[in-house]
Amino acid sequence: MKTVDVSTKPETLRSASAYGRIRLKKDTVQAIREGRVPKGDVLSACRLAGIMASKKTPELLPFCHPVSLEHVEIKAQLGEDYLEVFSYVKGINKTGYEMEALTAVSVALLTVYDMCKGMDDSMLIEEIRLLEKTGGKSQWSKTLEGIRVKVLSESALKEFIEGKLLSLGAELSEEGYGLLVSTQSLSFSEVWQVSSVINQKLFSLLPEALKRGVKVGLCNGRLCIELEEDKAIISAFFESFGGLIGNWLRNGKAV
Repeated sequence: MKTVDVSTKPETLRSASAYGRIRLKKDTVQAIREGRVPKGDVLSACRLAGIMASKKTPELLPFCHPVSLEHVEIKAQLGEDYLEVFSYVKGINKTGYEMEALTAVSVALLTVYDMCKGMDDSMLIEEIRLLEKTGGKSQWSKTLEGIRVKVLSESALKEFIEGKLLSLGAELSEEGYGLLVSTQSLSFSEVWQVSSVINQKLFSLLPEALKRGVKVGLCNGRLCIELEEDKAIISAFFESFGGLIGNWLRNGKAV
């Protein structure tokens, strides 16, 4: 057994973001909201635990290189019957930060479990996954090279969106397309859960601009993306998630 030799790799700016969720009883969610959990403030504790865990990653995972962390951010929010956590880790190093991001989310959720286990025996940790990894020789993202895309929007925004798609290598087409991108309302046969992840990210970047949000899913068997009619939101979407669209197309789902 051995670690990967990164001695010849250049130091570059790298980042990674991850997501995870824990299912809770509605009564538990309410207790967290009202500050009635005996062990204290659950949201603050899980955020702090996530930050601390990111720094301890190489001590927990035997083949993970120690890295310098320039920035760690943990967001936690409650839903109707769940609590979800997002992590973002950034630094300059020879190797990536995906394990730090995933460890941060995992320990943050375990902290919620520990604090609430006395009042909820049905908790379920799920959906822990890497959202994005950037930096290094190559990025964890897929371009749209060779993919035909149709854009539905009014003229000014249509040109703007087409420019973003062309930068990812897409081919613009009115027929035989595999991806539909629209600022108009679409009839989805299936809306993917990644839509909530996207909107959380966009809200963190542009809280005043986000209105109805972004949807990703299937329409008549095709991958469809419904965007807001706002250039700032559109730019933020493509900058944060544009590199993953090809991955969604190839897998037929958000992974």
